[in-house]
Amino acid sequence: MRQRRVRFAIITLLLASLVAAAGFLWSIEQRAARVAALVSNASTRLADISDTIAGIGTAQQSYVAPGQLDEPWFERASILIAELERDTREVRNSLRAPESPEKLHQLTESVATLKTADGRTRENLQLGQELMASDVIFSDGRNLLDSMIGSVHDLQAAEQVHLRAQLSELSGQRWLTFGSVALVWLLGLLALPGRRPRAIAADNPVQDQAATRLIIDPQPRTQPRADVDLAAAANICTDLSRITTTAALPGLLGRAAGALDATGLILWISAGEQLFPVMAHGYSNEVLARMGPIARDAENAAASAWRSGQLTVVRAGNAGGQGAIVTPLFGLHNCIGVLSAELRKGEESPAVQAVATIIAAQLSTVVPAWPAGSLTPADSTTASKARSA
Repeated sequence: MRQRRVRFAIITLLLASLVAAAGFLWSIEQRAARVAALVSNASTRLADISDTIAGIGTAQQSYVAPGQLDEPWFERASILIAELERDTREVRNSLRAPESPEKLHQLTESVATLKTADGRTRENLQLGQELMASDVIFSDGRNLLDSMIGSVHDLQAAEQVHLRAQLSELSGQRWLTFGSVALVWLLGLLALPGRRPRAIAADNPVQDQAATRLIIDPQPRTQPRADVDLAAAANICTDLSRITTTAALPGLLGRAAGALDATGLILWISAGEQLFPVMAHGYSNEVLARMGPIARDAENAAASAWRSGQLTVVRAGNAGGQGAIVTPLFGLHNCIGVLSAELRKGEESPAVQAVATIIAAQLSTVVPAWPAGSLTPADSTTASKARSA
């Protein structure tokens, strides 16, 4: 009865975590929509301001055009300047970038200068000084209008940069939510009473040291490994979701090895009918170069995990020896590679397997595309059988 109550409480907590995560994700989506709407409104208003400035320039040039009447163009320019003053006031509420207020203040000052210069130009024309009016329009006036259009473009660029930063931050919060829920479920499932590990994988060193098959663990484990660092795994998954260059992957592989207490990790990526070791932690470059590609039909743990799309476990050969786990990486349509890990003390507990699966799932979203199939002959794959993972 007590176990049933504990199980019910854990399941209730897991379901509550899903509801809370759904509410938080909905809130994030609403914030993203509001930010995008504000920036879109600001962009529309700034585009209108840019068109108004161009229209003022056209009207002022018509002041001194031969055969043109001044009064209609005076009225046209006055209307456009009034619209420009109104738009620069109203756009303030739609701007969100930190540097936008200063840039808008510069634009507002330029509008005041433009209004003063336009009045001086009209006075010159009324006094018959067309040459002086032309000089103001086509020199200082033109430079002022160009500067104002440049200020508008700077505002648009600042708002777009701010929008991308806001959306990137919200995306990070989404991934953090996913990772947190995954960890809560992992801990909850491990804490459920009466659970026994499912079938795990082992190798048969007598018949074929490279072959891998599934067996039932004769020693059920009731306690997860104590030294699996779940907080470190969560941070690794979060950092994987935020990287923008593969240069950060080696460091993250090192951190993943620490979280799993692994002596070495190898990232294998498929190309055609072969797996290639593209990145590793805990191995020298010479060792990595000697591994070579692995054929799809090879009889080892890496090829088995690639073919089956299931985590493969290689049990330690003796007490205190090293075991290994190989976790598949999935793309949109198929398995794109595997992540192999050599473990200290032969520990391949369910907790280690679960954390390795979570890290591999996040890693599969950021590994780069690999070239088309290798031209390496199939015989060269025998060099890869020196290791089972």
